[in-house]
Amino acid sequence: MKRQNCTPLSATRPQAARGVVLLVALIVLLVMTLTSLALVRTTTTGSSIAGSLAFKQTATTGADLGLEHGLAQLEQLSQNGTALDRDNPSEGYYAQVVPSVPAKDLPWNAGAKQASADDGLGNEVHYMIHRLCSHAGAWNADGQSCVTPPSTGCPGSSDDAGSVLPCNDRPMYRISARALGPRATVSYVQMTVY
Repeated sequence: MKRQNCTPLSATRPQAARGVVLLVALIVLLVMTLTSLALVRTTTTGSSIAGSLAFKQTATTGADLGLEHGLAQLEQLSQNGTALDRDNPSEGYYAQVVPSVPAKDLPWNAGAKQASADDGLGNEVHYMIHRLCSHAGAWNADGQSCVTPPSTGCPGSSDDAGSVLPCNDRPMYRISARALGPRATVSYVQMTVY
């Protein structure tokens, strides 16, 4: 009797199975790599956003310093009775304003006064003071249009501590401040005073 040369089935199956296992392992490894790259990217983006928010908050704090300098400058200018009737660009003061111009569009490079070259946090701070009137000159002159505080509930009247003039007997002022910080961070803040 002749012996037939047969290979057992069990000998061929493990070789085929080993190839499939290798293919599945490579696909799983690829999926894990892509998932880890997406996780790293998300983490980096989150850190970048948090850093940007921190720089923006620091710039806003620096701009508050500009408001304080502007308020002190306005107080100093108000000591001279007619100083508030005319522009004084060297002090960052303007006796008129177009109220519809937003803070970012003001002439910061030409008309602002520097409050600080570096506020200790890396911000360069400037401010501008605008009297809320349509024209330069006396605020109560004929043809002049100024924003004044409302007459009701106005603090500082002769009945209260403060000025002997009612607060609606003078115009309002807008102080704008800009802080330029690290990573090209820019922050604008404004306040209105009378």
